[in-house]
Amino acid sequence: MNPATENPNWVVLKFGGTSVSGRPQWQTIASLLQQRLAEGKRVLLVCSAVAGVTNRLTELADSPAEKGVEEILDTHRALAAELGVSCETWLEQARRRMLGCLSLLQQANDSAARADLLAVGEWLSTKIGAEFLKALLPVDWLDIREHFKARYEPELSEARQWLSASCAPGLDANLQATCSALQPVVITQGYVAANRDGATVLLGRGGSDTSAALLAGRLGAECVEIWTDVPGLFSADPRLVPDARLLEELEYAEALEMAAGGAKVIHPRCISAAAATGTTIEIRDTGRPHLNGTRITRTSGVNPGVKAVTCQQDMLVLLLQKIDIRREVGFLAGVFETFRQRGISIDLVATSETTTTVALNRAANLLDDLSMAELLANLRQHSTVEVFANCVCINLVGTAVRTVFSQLRSSMVYFVERPLLMMSQSANDLCLSLLTPAGEHEMLVRQLHNELINNAHAIAGPKFGPSWQDLQQARPP
Repeated sequence: MNPATENPNWVVLKFGGTSVSGRPQWQTIASLLQQRLAEGKRVLLVCSAVAGVTNRLTELADSPAEKGVEEILDTHRALAAELGVSCETWLEQARRRMLGCLSLLQQANDSAARADLLAVGEWLSTKIGAEFLKALLPVDWLDIREHFKARYEPELSEARQWLSASCAPGLDANLQATCSALQPVVITQGYVAANRDGATVLLGRGGSDTSAALLAGRLGAECVEIWTDVPGLFSADPRLVPDARLLEELEYAEALEMAAGGAKVIHPRCISAAAATGTTIEIRDTGRPHLNGTRITRTSGVNPGVKAVTCQQDMLVLLLQKIDIRREVGFLAGVFETFRQRGISIDLVATSETTTTVALNRAANLLDDLSMAELLANLRQHSTVEVFANCVCINLVGTAVRTVFSQLRSSMVYFVERPLLMMSQSANDLCLSLLTPAGEHEMLVRQLHNELINNAHAIAGPKFGPSWQDLQQARPP
C-alpha cells in the first residue's frame, strides 16, 4: 500500500498571521506537526498571510504605488532569511503578479484584480513556510485554488462575489484523493478559493478560519485546530474586561452567536462550516500550546445561563418611518427587496405600527460612501429614513438568556440618559441584543459582565476557566 494513503485520520491545523511571522512561531508549528504525526495523524496545515501583510496589501489596492510592492517583498525576504530558506524566485513571481494587479487597479476599481492582489500574502507565507518545514518533516505544498471552488451567487454585489465568496460544506472525494497521494503533511493557503472560471476569489476577512473548517469537512477530519495568539474565547473582550474568563467548552450555536456578535477570535462562517459537518473546533494559543483553550462541539453538556458579553462595532442603524404601515400591503417586502438587490445582509430588525428599525454591519457588507448614498436614496422611496452611524450592538450570549431579565435592573440605568435604539431577543433564546451609539458603551459592557458572569453563583459552573488576568500572570516571561 502507498505509505501516503495508509492513514485516513486527518486533522486540520490553522495558523493565523502572528503565528507564522517568525522563526520561533514556525518552530512551534513544526513541533506540533511532529506531535500529530506521532499520534498517527495526517495533517492539512492552513496558513494566513504574515501579520500585517493583508492590511498593507489592502492599502496598496486603495492607493496603488510600486513602493508598497517592495515593502511587502522585503517583509517576506526578511522572514525567509530568518528561516534560512531561499525565496527570490517566488518573490519575483509575486512582484510581477502584484504589479499586474496594480496596473488594473490604477485604471478602475477592479474587484477581480483586488482579490488577486490580496491573495499574494497567503501564497508567499505558505511557500516560504513549506520550504522551512521540508527540512524537518515530510511536507508537500498545495495550491488550494485548484481544488476549492466558490459558489456562484449572482444575488451578491460584484465586490462581495470577489472579496467575500462562500464555498459549500461537505465531503469531497477528489480532495481526499489528492491530499492522500501527497506527503503526510500538506500545507496550503487560507482565505482564498477560485470561482467557476478558475479566477482567485477571497472568503472575506477572517476567511482563513473558514477555509480551515470547510477543508476539514471536505477531508472528513476529526478536528480543526485554530491556532492563534490567545487561548480561546472569553466571556468578554479582555481588553475591556481584564477579569473575563476563558470559556472551555461551547456548543456551535452559542459560539456562533458570540462570533457574529463581535468576538474576534474566530469567524462566524468558520463555526457554521464546522457545524454543517459536525467537525469539532479547538481554539489554541500558539505561544502556550500546553493550554487546552476552547472546544466547540455539537453539544457541550454545560449549564444554561449567560456565558459572554460581546460587543459588535461599526454598526449602522436605520430608522424607517411611515404612518400606519399596516394599511400598506407589502411595505416590508419592498424595504427588504432594496437590501436584497444590493446584496446587503441585515443583522437585526424591529417593527412597530409606524416604524421599522434595521441594523447592519457596514464593514461586513463592504458599504462605501457611494453605496451607502444609493441605498438611502432607494429606501427614501418607501419612507423617511433617519440614520444613526457609529453604533454598537452589545450581546448577552448563552443558553436560556431570558432568565437574566430580572438581573438587569442596575445595568439598565445606563439608558436613563442614553439612547437604546433597539432591544432584541433571539427566538432560539441564545442572545439578547442592545443597540446603542458608541462612546460610553464600554462601561455598560463591564457592568453587564460583572452582574451576569463575574459573581459567585455564575462562576461556580463548569463552563468557565481561568480569567485573562490569571492567565497573563501565569505566563512565563
